[in-house]
Amino acid sequence: IDSDTGTPKTPLPYYYLIDNLLADHRTKEAEHYLEIVRTLPACRPFLIPVYRAYIALAEYDAPKADTIMEEALATFADDPGFLFETAQYHARKCEYEKAIAYYEQSWALEEAQKPRFTDALDGIATIYEILGDTAKAVETVDRKIACLKDEWGYKDGDAVVLEAEAQKNRLLK
Repeated sequence: IDSDTGTPKTPLPYYYLIDNLLADHRTKEAEHYLEIVRTLPACRPFLIPVYRAYIALAEYDAPKADTIMEEALATFADDPGFLFETAQYHARKCEYEKAIAYYEQSWALEEAQKPRFTDALDGIATIYEILGDTAKAVETVDRKIACLKDEWGYKDGDAVVLEAEAQKNRLLK
């Protein structure tokens, strides 16, 4: 928090605020706070167009939102964070095949940044579950378990592995 103004010096609180404003379709206020985020040193530039697209969706302008994301892809196509957010965008729009493709691209690009976070795999497994493709959901959870063990060094019996195995067992029932 800035001692002079009392405002946050990091983007995270603003993202939470913007998310809540968008849920209420208060897009002008969301735009205002997004402009503040742009000025912060810890701002991740690829999130600006992502939030602009979400603002367009909150204004019921899906074509504009899609255009924003397509244009941003030209700039951030090699950024796994942007690809993950693009997957999230398409998942939100129930464009599941596109979402899976972007989650996979994000996951593949993170190969060089091991250990990888498993968020993309969680997104893929969730979509396959929504689509009723239990076999692919289980396969994806198996990939997650392998990542946790091979890249993160977790062992059988560790809480995070047990949680993933419980997810797999739930899917198999």
